[in-house]
Amino acid sequence: MDDRHIRTWIRFACDSNNVDELAQVIVVEWNPRFTRRLGDAGYSSTTYRARIRLSLPLWPRSTEEDRRETVIHETCHLIAFYKHGVVAAQHGSEWKEAMKNCGIRPLRLHSVDRTGLARRQKRFVLLDCPNQGIERKCRCSTREFNLLRRGKEFWCKVCGLHLDRESAIEEDR
Repeated sequence: MDDRHIRTWIRFACDSNNVDELAQVIVVEWNPRFTRRLGDAGYSSTTYRARIRLSLPLWPRSTEEDRRETVIHETCHLIAFYKHGVVAAQHGSEWKEAMKNCGIRPLRLHSVDRTGLARRQKRFVLLDCPNQGIERKCRCSTREFNLLRRGKEFWCKVCGLHLDRESAIEEDR
C-alpha cells in the first residue's frame, strides 16, 4: 500500500520520542478483518517484537491525514510500552505524552466512513425458550458460546434455562 509513507511516519514518531532503535523492529501487517478499527499495535518484551496492524478495508477510505495520525497513534502505543513496560495504560499518560511529542492531539477514534463494511456477526441459537414460546429462542453471543464449548455453565438471561453446547446451532444475525 503506502509502505514508504508508513515507515517514514513510524521513524518520525520514534525520533520524536528518542527511541530511534524501536523503528527498526516494528513490523507492519494488513488485516482484512478490521472493519471498525483503522489499526492496532502490540509489543512483546520477551521477543522484542513490535507490530502494527492496519485495516485493509478502511485504509483506502481514509485521508492522508487519517493514515498519518493512525500510524503515529499506533507507534506511540509501542513507544509507551517500550519505555514504560506494562504500567503504560492503553491510552494513559505515557501514550498521551508520546503523542504530544509528535505534535499530535491524543485522540482515540477515527472518523473514516465504514458504510457497507460491517462484518456479519454470528449468534448462536439455543433451544426453544420455554418462557417465551416457540417463536422465541434462547440466544448467546459467540464469546458466551465459546465459554460453553470449554465447559463453562451458561443460563439464558430471559428464562433462566441451563444451556449446554449440544443444543446450540449457529445462525447469521
